[in-house]
Amino acid sequence: MSSAFVGCIVSIDCGETLGMYQGQVTCINNSSQELTITKAFRNGLKCPVSEITLNASDIKDLKIVKNQTEAISITKKLQQSTPSKLSPENDCLLTAPSPVKIIEKPTGVLVEKQLNDSSNIRNGSGKGSQEALVNGFLKKCMSAPRMTNGVMPRSPINGVNRYASTNGNAQQRYTPPFENGSRNVRYTPTKEEQQRPRRNSTSETKTRSSSAAKKIDFRRKLPSQSREDCFSAPSESYLQDFDFEKNLALFDKKAVFEEIESANPDLIKVMDTKKPQKYRCDENVLQSAPVVYKQIKVPKSVPSTNTFVTDSGLVVPSISYEWRKKLYEAAENLGFKQERQIEMVGRSACEMVLQLLGGSTRLNPQNGHQLPSVMVLCGPHLQGAYGVNCARQLSNHNVKVQVFMPGHAKIPAFMEDELALFDSSDGKRTSSLQDLSSSAVDIIINAMDTHENTQYKQQGWFIACSEWANHSKAPVLSLDPPVEGTSVQAKWSLGICLPLTGKDSTSKVYLCDLGFPKKVFTNHGIEYISPFSHKFIIPLHYRS
Repeated sequence: MSSAFVGCIVSIDCGETLGMYQGQVTCINNSSQELTITKAFRNGLKCPVSEITLNASDIKDLKIVKNQTEAISITKKLQQSTPSKLSPENDCLLTAPSPVKIIEKPTGVLVEKQLNDSSNIRNGSGKGSQEALVNGFLKKCMSAPRMTNGVMPRSPINGVNRYASTNGNAQQRYTPPFENGSRNVRYTPTKEEQQRPRRNSTSETKTRSSSAAKKIDFRRKLPSQSREDCFSAPSESYLQDFDFEKNLALFDKKAVFEEIESANPDLIKVMDTKKPQKYRCDENVLQSAPVVYKQIKVPKSVPSTNTFVTDSGLVVPSISYEWRKKLYEAAENLGFKQERQIEMVGRSACEMVLQLLGGSTRLNPQNGHQLPSVMVLCGPHLQGAYGVNCARQLSNHNVKVQVFMPGHAKIPAFMEDELALFDSSDGKRTSSLQDLSSSAVDIIINAMDTHENTQYKQQGWFIACSEWANHSKAPVLSLDPPVEGTSVQAKWSLGICLPLTGKDSTSKVYLCDLGFPKKVFTNHGIEYISPFSHKFIIPLHYRS
């Protein structure tokens, strides 16, 4: 059965290491599981060996390009086809001289004699000279060499061969006398005659070289080694990608300019003085006052052990929980009620969670099959209301939200209002701990901890939710965590209004803007300029 494939032209894929092979099958060894091909090509380049044997374990894929009949017809066509101009069979074509060359005999006494003879012939006189001229012409024609088997024999004249063999096509051409008595003889010159200077009818020396002879001579002198060096390069050398970044890193632009400036310091100074100063489109042209980074100042009576810094360098001091309660009461007296405060915290937390989920990359109409999911763990207190409000706003942004709320706990009035609003959304609400174990979420929001009642930490639902959140792979965001810390390891923590004084947290601290009027702070002796700028949430960094 294997002998039926001998003679076929095949294409063999041997993987990235060995490459692709093409060739004609000459032998198939079933016992050793080997395949031998001839006239082989590897990765588009002809192999230097006549035969290549491949093992079956190295072959990944094999395709039959031509069967035996087609391969035989292709081989016959190649054998019958005209050989290339650069092949060894036509090497004589490369050495062939220019096909035609005209040589005129120099003028002199012989030319004058011919002119006299020709004039005598026209006038009808000099019959003897006329007969002598005709007889000489006939003798010359009879003595001219003839072609034998398509090859012109060599007949040297004056030591120079006037007949060249050009594949049997060369012959002597005779031109009869002209009116002036001169005679032109056309013949194929040799290479030596091409390199000699010629004289025309006016005895002027000119050097004429055929353009075809130049090209052929150039091809003859071209060494074959240079052609092999050009076309025999391995294909693997072209498959490696050029690392632009790595090579760009090797260029030290700063060191080069320092070397240039050190070589011509006077020239650089002159150029700097003449160079106009340019400004960016967002750069202030007018000179402004020095920047004051400590824009929030609290009274000395306020305990402030921790100090934070924003990305722009503004200093944000911390306050105690009792001082923050005073700010809440002052805001409520001015009309900034608790429901509005909960809404502001929930909106800021929702914006932060949306950015952590991926923003517009994750939440877009073309990505409806990968909607993010969030689990919100809430307690029956103010921080739990923050979490429920955040869950409702996340559900409005097409996020899959699930809220855990203990069913047996006593719920305050503001918490009931938030739960009623949440039930009107697409979010899910549960009080079963079994629903937590079967949920795979992207982010967990911890709203179980509170600043006032610490007894919730000893209840069973709190302990079970804390253990589930700590064992989950999803990151945790803590809303308004207490000063003493939380039982859940959080990656981010969101403070409100001003950060609270306490021990350093391992989580990244963010601060949300409640939108309190400035009078709320000035009534308690705090100099306050908002550090939020164009944002509602800013990151804070511990100041050393």
